[in-house]
Amino acid sequence: MREAIGQVPPRRGFLGQLAGALAGLGLPGIAGAQAVGDREPTGEQWPARLTGRHKLIIQSHEPAEGLAFGWARNFLDAQRDAYGLADRDSSVVIGLQGKAVAMYLDDAMWAKYGMGPALGFAGPANPFRATSGMLTLAALQARGVILLACGNTLKRAASRWVKDRPVTPEVSAAFETEARAALAPGVEVVPAMVTTLVMAQERGCRYIYAG
Repeated sequence: MREAIGQVPPRRGFLGQLAGALAGLGLPGIAGAQAVGDREPTGEQWPARLTGRHKLIIQSHEPAEGLAFGWARNFLDAQRDAYGLADRDSSVVIGLQGKAVAMYLDDAMWAKYGMGPALGFAGPANPFRATSGMLTLAALQARGVILLACGNTLKRAASRWVKDRPVTPEVSAAFETEARAALAPGVEVVPAMVTTLVMAQERGCRYIYAG
């Protein structure tokens, strides 16, 4: 059936036709680029979890007193209370990088490296890793919130937190291993948050910056 005048063909169909035409002109390299925007990143799980009608990614590189977590909760609460939507109707992603990644780490890391005071929190323990409370990581995850940590941040974090010895490549690698093991259960490490932000928006997420 011929398409109606002015009707825009589906993106994948259009790109497929374009790729075929280019291949026919002897340009397989360009034709092969057709699938780049559609394929999922190898080894990353979070894109498959973007199943809600409403999609949001909140990014922080500063702790900002846990603003990213608060906004995620407020968004889900408003969707429920004002619009009658269930949590499953929304896909909420929190992406942390820089100093903010420490909010995913356990109490042992906070105590060892003095993270609480450095991040502006009074106590030595990570309040977001508590076993109860409305704004804990576990409470957000129970509502379907996806938690992502920047891999580049973890690779470079030793220079921020290690103060008692020179930060050699070996020290950096050891700190990264320690930090990855200290992440809250369910937190996914992505290679680079800046790339993840683009990927999330390409997949329909609205973007909010939270410090």
